[in-house]
Amino acid sequence: MEGFLTFLIILFLFFWLVARFGPLLLAWWIKKKMGKFANENRMYSKGEDNYREGETIVNNSNPSLNKVVDRNVGEYVDYEETKEETKEENKEA
Repeated sequence: MEGFLTFLIILFLFFWLVARFGPLLLAWWIKKKMGKFANENRMYSKGEDNYREGETIVNNSNPSLNKVVDRNVGEYVDYEETKEETKEENKEA
């Protein structure tokens, strides 16, 4: 009986401590994560603040727009879509 009462008291103390300090620990953890995400966001937006509002910026990552096709690839075939006749259309003809 004494072991059972000890278990109940320890269980009660555990839940009481979690109820008291759980929200504080949760708030601390959330602030820590939000700060981490804010720092990552600041790293990505460092260079973008140098432009005025309304200014148009074009970043051309591929300056060569000419299509390069290797001559050893083979022959180019242009396919056309055709309408297939159904069985009903064949019966009518």
